[in-house]
This record gives sequence, C-alpha cells and structure tokens, in this order.
Amino acid sequence: MFDKVLNMKKQLTARQFQHRFGKTADSLKPGQSVTITKRGKPLGVFTRLPVRRIKVPDFLANLEATGVSKELGDKILKEFSESLS
Repeated sequence: MFDKVLNMKKQLTARQFQHRFGKTADSLKPGQSVTITKRGKPLGVFTRLPVRRIKVPDFLANLEATGVSKELGDKILKEFSESLS
C-alpha cells in the first residue's frame, strides 16, 4: 500500500519521511525522487542514486598487449588461486 501512495503523490511530510525512510528508500527506483515537505512547503528532495556500472577490464587483451602468452597467464592464475586455498 505504501508503494501505491508514494508513486501516486511523490511527496512525503518530513515526519513521514523520517519514520518511513527505509520503506521510502527501498520503494524508489534508481533516479526516482520524492519531495519532502514541512507544513505544506517543499523542504527538500530525496533522490535514489542511479546504479553505477563498472566496466570489467579485458584481462586477456591486456595480457596479449604486454606480450605475455596466454599459457603463461593461465599458469600464473592457477598458481595464484592455489596459493589462496
């Protein structure tokens, strides 16, 4: 029910926001905002931050660019993973 109310009016009083912060934060989608009001006047805006995507490096391409063979890279990786066990 709270999700429906939040999506309908997109604003909460400061008291509601304080008491329902967890539900509010969980119900917002990344980039979505809710206006916080005090005595009917806008006080601020709470916006859920967009998800940052982290680009994973292409390890094989980096390895080949340095001139190291794939076999040597596999051997190093195997030894490293065995040392963690």
